[in-house]
Amino acid sequence: MNTKTTFWFFDRIHEDNLCLLYNGRFSDEITNKLIELSEYNINNIDALSKMKKKASFLMAECFQNIIRHGESTDKQEEKVVNEGFFLTKNWQGIYYITSGNLIDNKKIENLERQLQKVNSLDKEELKVLYREVLENQEISDKGGAGLGLIEMARKSGQKLEYKFEDFNSQYSLFYNQILLKAENEECSDDCPFKLSEAIGYHQKMVEEKILVIHKGDFSQDAIFPVLKIIEENLRKQHHDSASKKKIFHIMVELLQNISHHCIKEENKREGIFLIGKTDDYFVINTGNHIENSEVEKFRKQLEYLNNLNGKELKELYLSKLRERNSHNDGVGIGLVDIARRLISPINYSFEKIDETKTFVSLNVIA
Repeated sequence: MNTKTTFWFFDRIHEDNLCLLYNGRFSDEITNKLIELSEYNINNIDALSKMKKKASFLMAECFQNIIRHGESTDKQEEKVVNEGFFLTKNWQGIYYITSGNLIDNKKIENLERQLQKVNSLDKEELKVLYREVLENQEISDKGGAGLGLIEMARKSGQKLEYKFEDFNSQYSLFYNQILLKAENEECSDDCPFKLSEAIGYHQKMVEEKILVIHKGDFSQDAIFPVLKIIEENLRKQHHDSASKKKIFHIMVELLQNISHHCIKEENKREGIFLIGKTDDYFVINTGNHIENSEVEKFRKQLEYLNNLNGKELKELYLSKLRERNSHNDGVGIGLVDIARRLISPINYSFEKIDETKTFVSLNVIA
């Protein structure tokens, strides 16, 4: 994952009011924070606020499907590992919820039969089927897959879009996409964001070992749920508390950097944040718009930091602490603090968007 990855995603989702992607292990803590972050974003978009309750319910159903019915290929740990994919986005008046999880190939025929049945029914027929399933207790051996699918269709008022992708000889990836429109207006067959595009995003995340992508408002209040999701991932994947603390601190500073320096448009500070994991390190990318007039100044600041050694960075940081309450036009203390904690220089790139703004991408390895 490098700065080109940041722009690859941002270029495709920059028109979204919000977009959140997660690829990895699911737990109650993770799913709660994903819902919390999505609810925060929904609350800040007038057209979506009325469907907050319904969206939260559908997200919870998707997570339960991943946790209950997702398969694991982690044989070494000898325990269930709920790995999956999750996406929410709001674009062109439609709210999308996409999920993906491994499924045993032997279960595909039965699941597809259920999906076809659900998609063949109208609203009243779904209501009748839901009651029948409850009364007859015709649910899966893992607890409620049939009911979950029926509820997804009922609550969304849409047909369920789905696809099975080959994974290996034993498993496939089951993807499911739900659409929400105001007042349950039915979406046409030419909805602008296809499930195949969501699958493409997931494949890109797997290929580049990306755990979380969040594009949206990076004002102060919006940062907290993002940090909690990342903190939970660190807790599960990192046993060294000192290293965990360092990584988390770098993430906080990078998010603060977007919050403080991104161009404010329509009372929002729009940016993108990506976090990936290699065998030994975390890779963190950010991207946001800055004024064209700020590009050369920022480039020189980054070059200056990258040319300093560890001792010089420490001395500069201490100097910045002493100057904190005085006027200073030089490099900010946040960037200095990031640079002194990294194992390699800050990678960066600038992409001119128009006559007023440029997209800046930062890439760090911690």
